Amino acid sequence: MKLSARERFIMILKYAALLLFTVLCLYPLFWLLLSSFKTNTELYENPWGLPESFSLGNYIQAVNEGHILQYFFNSVIIAVAAVLVSVLLSSMVSYAIARMEWKLSGFMLQVFLLGMMIPVYAMIVPLFSMFNKMGLLNTHLAVIIPHIAIAFPMAIFIMNGFMGSLPREMEEAAVVDGCNIYQIFFRIIMPISKSSIVTVAVVTFINIWNDLLLPQIFLTDSAKMTLPVGLTEFQGQYATNYVVEIAAVIITIIPSIIVYIWLHRHIMEGMVAGAVKG
Repeated sequence: MKLSARERFIMILKYAALLLFTVLCLYPLFWLLLSSFKTNTELYENPWGLPESFSLGNYIQAVNEGHILQYFFNSVIIAVAAVLVSVLLSSMVSYAIARMEWKLSGFMLQVFLLGMMIPVYAMIVPLFSMFNKMGLLNTHLAVIIPHIAIAFPMAIFIMNGFMGSLPREMEEAAVVDGCNIYQIFFRIIMPISKSSIVTVAVVTFINIWNDLLLPQIFLTDSAKMTLPVGLTEFQGQYATNYVVEIAAVIITIIPSIIVYIWLHRHIMEGMVAGAVKG
């Protein structure tokens, strides 16, 4: 179908606006990447230009003197543990609410979704008191447990909407074949729900990876700190060496970018399924 001159003009404007928006979103990352290869002198004298040489000296200094790999390892432990537990538990809860017939299923769904209205800041004082009495302060568990609870409402909202749209004939056929409820869940429902599970896993991972509040409050030993907290200490140690700090920031954001680019298609599918069917 041939477009009129007016329609072509409108389409050009749309693509131009999208291109401008893309540049505005990507340029800060591009500027950080270029600045991480500069010296402090280059950063001050030529902040918008290319570095004179692409040396890895700033990254080596961030690793050796800033202990960025230790913070990176701590973030991996907390993020992976919280994501695995939250995905497994929330998928089980969603299956029970969406696929099993019991009187309080709708009520329990509303109870879990109410958790989306509770701000994280409201939980800090009671959690600190509880963890102090349980002896969990300054341990990774003190950060992992709240993150699992925080991820629950959003995870159940997304997966409940997806699981509720699945045909029940699959489960009926599995029961006829002799499968019990656990085999149905792990061998049929979980593989089919891959898009919603990936969505929950990625969103939860990014939220935990970038979290500064909980590790800063519940952890006191610098050897157990995560990357966001480590960057705050890094700035104090290298107050005048901004290029090294920028290199540390690049190391921090790379995992989130890789995970999102790798799984973005499943994320969009899972978000649409949860929003439409939930």
